[in-house]
Amino acid sequence: MIKQTVAFRFKDEVDETTRAAILAELAEFPGRYPDMKNFSLGRNISSREKNMTHTFMFEFADEAALRAYLESESHERFVRERWRPVIETQSIVALEVEGEPSRTETAVSTAPSRPRGPYGFAFARLGVPDLAKSIEFYTYHVGLQLEGHDDTYAQLRSNVAHHDIELVADPSLTEFDSQTLAFTVESDEVLDDLARRLKDDGRELGELHPRTKAACRNGFSVKDPNGQTLELITDFHVYAEPPLLEWRPVDLVHPFLSTPHYEESQRFYMEVLGFLPSDYIVSDRRGASSFIRCEDRYHHSLALRRDDSYYVAHLCFRMKSLDHVLRGRTKAIYKDVPIPSDIVNHSASTSIAFYMYDPTHGPRIELCDGHRVFTPEEHETHKPRYMSADPRNIDVWRAAADDWERF
Repeated sequence: MIKQTVAFRFKDEVDETTRAAILAELAEFPGRYPDMKNFSLGRNISSREKNMTHTFMFEFADEAALRAYLESESHERFVRERWRPVIETQSIVALEVEGEPSRTETAVSTAPSRPRGPYGFAFARLGVPDLAKSIEFYTYHVGLQLEGHDDTYAQLRSNVAHHDIELVADPSLTEFDSQTLAFTVESDEVLDDLARRLKDDGRELGELHPRTKAACRNGFSVKDPNGQTLELITDFHVYAEPPLLEWRPVDLVHPFLSTPHYEESQRFYMEVLGFLPSDYIVSDRRGASSFIRCEDRYHHSLALRRDDSYYVAHLCFRMKSLDHVLRGRTKAIYKDVPIPSDIVNHSASTSIAFYMYDPTHGPRIELCDGHRVFTPEEHETHKPRYMSADPRNIDVWRAAADDWERF
């Protein structure tokens, strides 16, 4: 039998929401890896060794079972995309002992039987009239780092993921054009199942853009009910480290789509693609909204709103802290970038945010702090709230039921 212990410390700048999400995902491991036994996770309470803040331990029947876990695609993806960006240091020890893991303490698998949806929002590809000015906007006002680029395109990233924004030069435009929204998928098995569901729904699957194909292992494109091109991809490429920038986002969380095909979009994203509902704003008029989530368990990885025409209303970036949100707001004010929706406290995601908007560079950009992440149990059992169309159900700091200004 193999016993293994992992002691670790989060980076100081990692916020409590992210820490809780990582710990919740670790707690899900016994259900994800059935051969893992006697799993324990908790804070380090040693009075002597205080460098590590947390530890978890587990058992496998033999070295082959341990190696199968360590080399599994899901474990390697967790380490690459979730673990390394937030862990300052770690120490791993293992020992071989006589006997077999106790069966009495085996965790019951909580793996869902429902069809899996996409894992999370990967990037947005935007056509822009002036590539150089848009690069300046996203580096200065959003804190992204410029990576691959030439005179025709630019890719920018916030963390280890290959890119969050891809800008495409199109001088014929006067405002941005939403070309593609991309979502990651956990595995080829889930990707194949998504392809089957889409074909059963009468959707035509297409090829990935060449630059997307070069930055992932597998995938396809499809159009949603609004004609918006989506790309669903596996193994999106990553960098070994995040950008060495203090002021930057830590994640691209979601797009918010306004659509005249509201009910059909709800059906497509939830019943076909497998997004799960978190909350609804209920109205039979313009403004009804659905907040729906992917397997990364953000409160919403996508939001839909009933409107008179289709457009990408905003893209949300999660910052390291509220301080960094406010610094972004100050930068926007300093450069006279319009702020159509100032500091808000979202009732749905519990995040605090502001929105800036220059349509030559893209949709509204939301910089937020504290976006809610469901625990694995909440992700499977959460019952969505049905809230009336009241501004206080969107921003809890609104003064009254008719305080609709500044949205």
